[in-house]
Amino acid sequence: MQNIYGDTRVLDSKVRELYKLSEDIMMENAAAALEDAVVSSLEKSLKDCGAVCLARPAVLILAGSGNNGADGYALARRLMRHEYAVTVCAVSEPKSQMCVLQKERARAIGVSFIDISEYDDYIERISIDLKVIVDCIFGSGFHGELPYEAQAVIASANKNCDAVRIACDVPSGLDGLGNVAGGFASDVCFCADKTVTMGALKMSFYSDIAKDACGEIVLANLGVSRGNFEYADGAVKYEARLLEKSDAKLPHRNVQSVNKGSFGHAAIVCGTKSGAAVIAASAALRFGAGLVSLVTGSKNFDCATNLPFELMVSPNFPANTTAVALGMGLGSDGKQFVDWLCENPNIPAVLDADICHSPFIKDLLEKRKGFVLTPHPKEFASLLEHCGIGTFSVKEVVTRRVELVKAFCNKYPDVVLLLKGANVLIGIKRATQNEVALYINPYGCNALAKGGSGDVLSGLVAAMLAQKYEPLQAAVYASLAHTSAAQKALEAVKNDFALTPLDLIQALRSI
Repeated sequence: MQNIYGDTRVLDSKVRELYKLSEDIMMENAAAALEDAVVSSLEKSLKDCGAVCLARPAVLILAGSGNNGADGYALARRLMRHEYAVTVCAVSEPKSQMCVLQKERARAIGVSFIDISEYDDYIERISIDLKVIVDCIFGSGFHGELPYEAQAVIASANKNCDAVRIACDVPSGLDGLGNVAGGFASDVCFCADKTVTMGALKMSFYSDIAKDACGEIVLANLGVSRGNFEYADGAVKYEARLLEKSDAKLPHRNVQSVNKGSFGHAAIVCGTKSGAAVIAASAALRFGAGLVSLVTGSKNFDCATNLPFELMVSPNFPANTTAVALGMGLGSDGKQFVDWLCENPNIPAVLDADICHSPFIKDLLEKRKGFVLTPHPKEFASLLEHCGIGTFSVKEVVTRRVELVKAFCNKYPDVVLLLKGANVLIGIKRATQNEVALYINPYGCNALAKGGSGDVLSGLVAAMLAQKYEPLQAAVYASLAHTSAAQKALEAVKNDFALTPLDLIQALRSI
């Protein structure tokens, strides 16, 4: 796992003080990291894409008035030692002391400058040779709406599909100060193929909307190691942990003298839309649960020929149930299942979909623990309202998700909340701790935006719970397995629109 911070400027200042590094030295390191990104991206573009130039490859740097702009001018100076045509467009004139100094250095070495009024003519003249656009307008200090001039330039840059787009520290338009609340963007945001961020990872990168703005995130050091940077001030605590693929733990079977009962019995409640429960049950069986039953609540359930043969069907919860999944395709009823969970507080459960809309959910959460909830934003909005936390639109849930996940977890300690989205956010507040622990899975992809994908995830969580994993472990490992299966399935599907829940389940064999 990696640490993610809110406002890293505090760390930046502390590093300068503690390690006696001048602002100039740290800026030179930032420019060096940007230079590496520009050179590698440009060379890859020329090699892999067969790009051609009428003259020399051109690099355009969009510079603001502060220290982010200063990074851009320093980058331009460094790029002059390569065989590139380097131009800086001053989106706003230098104001900070370092920005003024770096522009003078760039001027002295022969960097070409244009202003906003010359931008369109420059693009038209250099379009075939333009290979890289670097955004150095605003950095991590940005908050609010972009000025009109910046919006116009960024909108034009985003339309340039032939050039690689690189952002310095934080893509301009992405909220760098409101990042802990949600990381929402301005109406216009620079959409980078690669973001070279300085010193430490920032929360603003991991809102849903940032997924389309940041591209590949590269962490650069500013003259000290990452560890020295992050722990320069012990009072600055990370906001969340970024999950990595190596954090996944699959339910491998390491003992030979076992039987199916050794790996738990997952009971999947089957409601009015039985397909969702069948998908979840199939995923649970594929992910290691020794036994999986569909619990119908009725002896009249028609299970003739349309169910997988390996799934069992029962009107009631089996006596040896070790985990429950409730909510997928449940419908509006479900009180009998809620009552059973209240009467069996030691059986862990994953709660999803329709149960989030149920008026019974508040009573259930107040009576017992041991839950993993896996709502998407609309379901989470309903959950927040039923639990008395507040009434929020889906848009508010998306833009304020960190704040709202913390609010929910603070109200229900020892309950794990997994909020689905472009970046999956997992939260828990231990009853013995003061703060909510947050974990982010960044590996989600748009191919998962399809009915049934969430049912697969619920089945994976249920399988982990059935096999005696703790709720937080179950949520983290299942989420990583879910996204890994999607990536593995996409290798076979070879496009981003044809992935189905059954493809996901099949791909679990190969992760």
